[in-house]
Amino acid sequence: MPTEIPSTQKKTGSEFIQAVRPLAWWFAPFFGLVSLALRFAPLPENFATFGALAFFCGLFLTGPARWFVPALVLFAADCLGHFLNVPGMGFYHPTSMVLNYIAFAAVASIGAGCSTWWNRTSTPVVATIASLPFGVIAGSFVFFLISNFGAWLDPQMGYESSLAGLGRCYWMGLPFWRSTLASDLCFGLGFPLVAWGISNALASRLRRASV
Repeated sequence: MPTEIPSTQKKTGSEFIQAVRPLAWWFAPFFGLVSLALRFAPLPENFATFGALAFFCGLFLTGPARWFVPALVLFAADCLGHFLNVPGMGFYHPTSMVLNYIAFAAVASIGAGCSTWWNRTSTPVVATIASLPFGVIAGSFVFFLISNFGAWLDPQMGYESSLAGLGRCYWMGLPFWRSTLASDLCFGLGFPLVAWGISNALASRLRRASV
């Protein structure tokens, strides 16, 4: 696991991304454990942090880890839910389950795209923070589209195999998406901002120590 301490030297690219990235391999497992614990907490239905975790990993991790880390945490939650016989958790229709994983990978890809764009344009911190909600909402919406398509393919859900059935599936999924969107905004903004605040505090302490 990388242990690089945030540098006090000026870097090109997004100040927000560059501040957090040196410590991202510490934050990602911690937020993964938070997501795993909250999955088994008595929260409202569909109020979860996996989308926020995927977005965070897309923003700050590099390479395949952007997709591997959130997928691993999600798989751990599915395994625990299955073997502990937790109602509503665990393994389910294979096609729908695979599409859910693809949906989270898409969310991570949106985070990666935001990160690349902000770095390429050297977006200031204020502008980055102001645009974070748009990335989070885009990821949440893409997840809604892909995951509900998987629900439509699941025969246990009882939707007709037609465009009308697909439309009804999306319509019926809207109330659940409201809860998902709320959690995505809460943690999708919270995870990066907490990581940025801690990274800045550590960098400030390092600067004072070097004086």
